[in-house]
Amino acid sequence: MEIDPNYINSAIWADIKIFTQNIKFFVLFIIIFAANMLVGHNAIPSLVKSHHLPASVSKLRPPIYVVALISFVAAIYFVITPFCGWFGSH
Repeated sequence: MEIDPNYINSAIWADIKIFTQNIKFFVLFIIIFAANMLVGHNAIPSLVKSHHLPASVSKLRPPIYVVALISFVAAIYFVITPFCGWFGSH
Protein backbone atom coordinates (compact mmCIF):
# COMPACT_ATOMS: atom_id res chain seq x y z
CA MET A 1 0.00 0.00 0.00
CA GLU A 2 1.43 3.35 -1.06
CA ILE A 3 0.81 6.73 0.49
CA ASP A 4 -0.93 9.19 -1.80
CA PRO A 5 1.04 12.48 -1.67
CA ASN A 6 -1.84 14.31 -3.30
CA TYR A 7 -4.10 13.57 -0.32
CA ILE A 8 -2.86 16.86 1.13
CA ASN A 9 -3.16 19.44 -1.62
CA SER A 10 -0.92 22.48 -2.08
CA ALA A 11 -3.32 24.82 -0.26
CA ILE A 12 -3.21 22.64 2.84
CA TRP A 13 0.60 22.43 2.63
CA ALA A 14 0.69 26.24 2.50
CA ASP A 15 -1.49 26.38 5.63
CA ILE A 16 0.80 23.88 7.36
CA LYS A 17 3.81 26.02 6.47
CA ILE A 18 2.16 29.12 7.94
CA PHE A 19 1.20 27.20 11.06
CA THR A 20 4.73 25.87 11.64
CA GLN A 21 6.19 29.34 11.16
CA ASN A 22 3.68 30.74 13.63
CA ILE A 23 4.48 28.02 16.16
CA LYS A 24 8.13 29.14 16.09
CA PHE A 25 7.04 32.69 16.91
CA PHE A 26 4.68 31.36 19.59
CA VAL A 27 7.52 29.53 21.33
CA LEU A 28 9.78 32.59 21.07
CA PHE A 29 7.19 34.93 22.59
CA ILE A 30 6.27 32.47 25.35
CA ILE A 31 9.95 32.23 26.31
CA ILE A 32 10.18 36.04 26.38
CA PHE A 33 6.98 36.18 28.47
CA ALA A 34 8.23 33.57 30.94
CA ALA A 35 11.65 35.18 31.31
CA ASN A 36 10.14 38.60 31.98
CA MET A 37 7.65 37.22 34.48
CA LEU A 38 10.42 35.31 36.25
CA VAL A 39 12.62 38.40 36.51
CA GLY A 40 9.82 40.83 37.36
CA HIS A 41 7.81 38.69 39.73
CA ASN A 42 10.49 36.54 41.35
CA ALA A 43 14.11 37.63 40.89
CA ILE A 44 13.85 41.38 41.45
CA PRO A 45 11.72 41.26 44.63
CA SER A 46 13.87 38.49 46.09
CA LEU A 47 17.16 40.24 45.33
CA VAL A 48 15.86 43.58 46.62
CA LYS A 49 14.60 42.00 49.84
CA SER A 50 17.96 40.27 50.42
CA HIS A 51 19.75 43.59 49.69
CA HIS A 52 21.69 42.19 46.73
CA LEU A 53 20.08 44.90 44.60
CA PRO A 54 19.15 48.44 45.59
CA ALA A 55 15.46 49.18 46.18
CA SER A 56 15.43 51.50 43.16
CA VAL A 57 15.61 48.44 40.88
CA SER A 58 12.01 47.68 41.86
CA LYS A 59 10.99 50.55 39.59
CA LEU A 60 11.90 48.33 36.64
CA ARG A 61 9.11 45.88 37.43
CA PRO A 62 6.21 47.70 35.68
CA PRO A 63 8.05 47.99 32.32
CA ILE A 64 9.07 44.34 32.61
CA TYR A 65 5.42 43.39 33.16
CA VAL A 66 4.41 45.45 30.11
CA VAL A 67 6.94 43.58 27.95
CA ALA A 68 5.64 40.29 29.37
CA LEU A 69 2.05 41.23 28.60
CA ILE A 70 2.89 42.30 25.04
CA SER A 71 4.81 39.04 24.53
CA PHE A 72 1.88 36.99 25.82
CA VAL A 73 -0.58 38.78 23.52
CA ALA A 74 1.79 38.26 20.58
CA ALA A 75 2.10 34.55 21.42
CA ILE A 76 -1.68 34.15 21.51
CA TYR A 77 -1.95 36.03 18.21
CA PHE A 78 0.50 33.66 16.50
CA VAL A 79 -1.42 30.61 17.75
CA ILE A 80 -4.88 31.84 16.77
CA THR A 81 -4.23 33.41 13.35
CA PRO A 82 -3.53 30.20 11.40
CA PHE A 83 -6.76 28.66 12.65
CA CYS A 84 -8.83 31.70 11.65
CA GLY A 85 -7.88 31.11 8.02
CA TRP A 86 -8.57 27.38 8.27
CA PHE A 87 -12.05 27.76 9.72
CA GLY A 88 -13.15 30.11 6.97
CA SER A 89 -11.63 28.35 3.96
CA HIS A 90 -12.30 24.64 4.58
